[in-house]
Amino acid sequence: MAASNEIMKNRRKLATDLRRLSGIIYEFFPTAEISSFESAISALRNKEIIPQIPEKGSNNNLWEYNLGRLIFNFDSIPRHTKPENCKDLKLILDIKTIGNCNDLKSMKDPFEWLEFNIVIEGTKFSEEGNKQLITSYHLDRHIMNEDDGDGEYPHPIYHFQFGGRKLAELGQMIDTGNLLVFDSPRIAHYPMEAVLGIDFTLSNFFPNIWKKIKAESNEYINLIEEYQDLFLKPYIHTHASQWNYSSDQILTSPIWSPNMICPQLFNS
Repeated sequence: MAASNEIMKNRRKLATDLRRLSGIIYEFFPTAEISSFESAISALRNKEIIPQIPEKGSNNNLWEYNLGRLIFNFDSIPRHTKPENCKDLKLILDIKTIGNCNDLKSMKDPFEWLEFNIVIEGTKFSEEGNKQLITSYHLDRHIMNEDDGDGEYPHPIYHFQFGGRKLAELGQMIDTGNLLVFDSPRIAHYPMEAVLGIDFTLSNFFPNIWKKIKAESNEYINLIEEYQDLFLKPYIHTHASQWNYSSDQILTSPIWSPNMICPQLFNS
């Protein structure tokens, strides 16, 4: 059965916002390779496509998109990059999200499924020969099951990790040199889809472009604020509910303010 008109209203809005985001990226980051936006937009607008959560089945109320291999090329080497003499750096972003349209604009968990992978590749040139370089970060939504119980390690439902599956897949092929690699801590982090995720990526890896977009594009600022309200606000308020706080109890200062705690927030 196709998605209802009410559900498609939400899905079309998400598709329109992806179109807005891709237009902004093309304007300010013309070397980016983001062709997968087109297939994601088409899937959202096609009422015959019903998302399916792995191991759970399909649901007519769901929205979904898959953005594969969004490539952002570095025009210079970021400071403190190791090893030295590396070139041709590119950041590859993969995002898969599934959510329930009925949960949008609520304080519920906004996603049913989330995979967010950042992979950076490059080449080290030396007299001994060229070496391919890679690093990776992974954000996902932990899917709870009956066997979880009290796990060996804390497992926040949304968590960032250095490494993740991309490095694990390479296994013994990685020469770690003097670097010691663990199954790194799962660091609790707010969930991010394409809008918040690309904003996070630009702010951390391409800060000059990020600052230029913020300074020149009101459409970008409006889009980020809207999506922070959709996806960041429920996460933050759920944290705060632990202490039954009220807004008049919160004291801020220039160095203890929302956008100092989370630099991706804008001062409205």
